[in-house]
Amino acid sequence: MESLKKRLSDSAQFRLSFVLCMAVVGIALLCGVLGFLSAWDEAHELQDSSLQQIASLAKDDLLAPRNSNFVSPPLQDEEASRIIVHFIFPVAQGMEPASQDAFSSLASLPAGFYTTRINRHVYRVLIEELHDGLRVAVAQRASVRQSVALSSALRTLVPFCILFPVLLYLVADLVRKIFRPIRKLADAVDAQRDGLSMALSSEFIPREVTPFITAINQLLQRSAESVERQRRFVADAAHELRSPLTALMLQAERLDASDLSTESRARLMQLRAGMKRTSTLVEQLLSLSRAQSGEVGNLPPVESIAVFTVVKQVVSDLLPLAEQKSIDIGVVGNSEASIIARPSELYTLLRNIVHNAIQYTPLAGKVDITINHSAASLFIDIEDNGPGIAVDKRERVFDAFYRIEGSDISGSGLGLSIVSAIVTRMKGQVKLTAATSSATGLKVSIALPLN
Repeated sequence: MESLKKRLSDSAQFRLSFVLCMAVVGIALLCGVLGFLSAWDEAHELQDSSLQQIASLAKDDLLAPRNSNFVSPPLQDEEASRIIVHFIFPVAQGMEPASQDAFSSLASLPAGFYTTRINRHVYRVLIEELHDGLRVAVAQRASVRQSVALSSALRTLVPFCILFPVLLYLVADLVRKIFRPIRKLADAVDAQRDGLSMALSSEFIPREVTPFITAINQLLQRSAESVERQRRFVADAAHELRSPLTALMLQAERLDASDLSTESRARLMQLRAGMKRTSTLVEQLLSLSRAQSGEVGNLPPVESIAVFTVVKQVVSDLLPLAEQKSIDIGVVGNSEASIIARPSELYTLLRNIVHNAIQYTPLAGKVDITINHSAASLFIDIEDNGPGIAVDKRERVFDAFYRIEGSDISGSGLGLSIVSAIVTRMKGQVKLTAATSSATGLKVSIALPLN
């Protein structure tokens, strides 16, 4: 009951379907009961009419009074279904039939319909006046009448039994079709991506929902404008920071060539390391801005890329970092797969993931890159034996600037944000799971469409 109440309160579609189905059930039951009672009464009236017709035969002298007990042919070969015709003679004539004991109770009754017990059975009896005090009693066993009436009344319920489930199905299907545009609208809202201010169409949508669509479109427009302003700010800030940072790094290099004391040179090295980290952050901000940008016209065109070639370039560029930590990095799988994409995006995507894997893998660890493909998709898995990421934080790490607490690895927290933005632009999927080849570690699975 609690589950039903919860579904009724949570789902307007279920609530509407439930109310309509209950209405159909109520109306169907009411119509069925009324139809059953009407057919029941009509069947009894029809049988009473049969008794009246037989009595009219006696009135027209078509039944001879000398045959005081006339038994009609049985219905459906059932002896109990026979109709009995009994003539009641005036007492003065002294003509008492053999069955006087059985029908003696009818002699004192006036004309009309009666339900009485005769010979241990209940009968429906019609008594009619004939002439000269002669009367006729036409009787039929009540159980036979009930059986005939019940059979007739039940046949009237057959259309209800057929139409009832059909009506329930039609109601449920109609409600589902009414709410189908709402579900499509929800899918369209869910398909919205950052940087895409696509307006929702109100075509085929009920008028009652149109104001809601208008409000959603306005919200999407404001949200897109806000995101675009944020991106422009990040891109402009990164561009503005790049030039002074470059100048500072040049000055630091010149200063390094000067004759400095040991203490000054140590501080200079710290300064250069800080400027290098800042420069890396600026470059990642620019990469994130480009990855999230909705202006496809500013991006290089797509082309057919040999995936193994890009992977080999990424491994070659990051090999010095892996050698510093004695990390075994290797590539396995299908080396002939090609994908239609922008080379710079695929390179940035793979480089960020492999770079993170190398950074978080301990000394003498390993990083494996697996390439596979199907008829329509490319699959790349990067697996390491590092500390891994807790299940409840695997979605959070895709947020910009989010870093796992307690990590002593330097970084900006933008790498996986860039990966997520590029995968979204390429209409692919990225998933983080636990490593399968070692007790600890992380496995990054990427699925991209080949075309």
